[in-house]
Amino acid sequence: MRFTGFILALSSLLASPSAGQDPGVFLVSDLAVDGYGNTIDHPVIQVRDNLIVDVHSSRERPANARIIDLTGYTVLPGLIDGHVHITANYERGARDAKLALYGARNARVVLMSGFTTVRSLGDPNFAAIDLRDAIEAGVVIGPRLTVSSQWIDDDILAGAEGDRVQRGERPAGEAEIRELVKRKALEHGVDWIKVMATRSSRQGGSPVYSQEQLNWFVDEATKHGKPVSAHAHAPAGVQPAVLAGARTIEHGALMDADAIALMVDRGAYLCPNLYLGEYYVQHADRMGFSAEALRYTREFLPIRTRVFTNAVNAGVKIIFCTDANRGWLWEGNTAIEFRRRHAAGESLKDAIASATTEAAEALFLTDRGNLEAGKLADIIAVRGNPLEDIEALMRVAFVMKDGKVYRQPMQPAPGARD
Repeated sequence: MRFTGFILALSSLLASPSAGQDPGVFLVSDLAVDGYGNTIDHPVIQVRDNLIVDVHSSRERPANARIIDLTGYTVLPGLIDGHVHITANYERGARDAKLALYGARNARVVLMSGFTTVRSLGDPNFAAIDLRDAIEAGVVIGPRLTVSSQWIDDDILAGAEGDRVQRGERPAGEAEIRELVKRKALEHGVDWIKVMATRSSRQGGSPVYSQEQLNWFVDEATKHGKPVSAHAHAPAGVQPAVLAGARTIEHGALMDADAIALMVDRGAYLCPNLYLGEYYVQHADRMGFSAEALRYTREFLPIRTRVFTNAVNAGVKIIFCTDANRGWLWEGNTAIEFRRRHAAGESLKDAIASATTEAAEALFLTDRGNLEAGKLADIIAVRGNPLEDIEALMRVAFVMKDGKVYRQPMQPAPGARD
């Protein structure tokens, strides 16, 4: 977007309040889709400061009010991606300062593509924590971040079924696990604890930690008010993570019917990704993966899709996640994931809800995810109607976060009035 347009938009929204209560700004359009996938014809959305204060349907525009005219576009709540790696880049061994710069670049692009909140589940040296705080302080532009920073894997704490134990080392005990979780929660200020319950998909996705070890992870995290995200592919990794009380299961690419049924029974959230493997294969020359890793990546592609379809049909609670990292993250086209999910059986309404109300609930973010009074003023507008064409979510034209406009249309939408 043009910098001058950005400044003008911000200036209009940050104008000094007049005497009495400032009514704020009103967003008007022909159509809005809320966080449940329901439509609002001729929406009038009143925003004051950083909150939505009223949403109603009317053909009449507020008189003598500041208006953002989004006629011809579809208005939605800001989108939520439940799994990215916000500081990811192709450079190996980058210093902390460089990671911060990469993260700032990625964060801006993600926000401009309509994602006003993202959960970052794995960034070295706790760089995502500093980026989260810098965004909150207004130092850099980006989405709201909730982060785990570095995940806990076999390299950090030996899993009972991990490579280290197979080489003859002893598995991590209760005291070690609890101490590390406590330190991450209290000293480093993470929002989530992420544990690698299984190996990566590029290593076959087999189990790493025992039921007992996962119980310790979740119990200690719960003591400190931190939810647990469990990376898990094989059923023998998914099931113990769910039984331990993990809030979200990342990927779940090899789940069988029993694992899916357990997720439904326990109300755990599935955070799958269908597109990333395609990106890895297309850009294999830059990824640095071994031939075996790429073989696994290719083999997992159809399996991921089949498991996703089975989970949808079984009624698993599914949230929008991409696992976007490296090049795909900063290209700003991560909404292509919606296309893959809809093709695999997720309805258009459920796809929208997975990135708004459902994601907000899963991540304990009750202050956002819908177009209703009292929610944060995180609002986007897209060209087209995502209830008719899911790819409309790839055509973001307007972004408001916290009541401030960061992106606005460069020209009226087709069919918009003068």
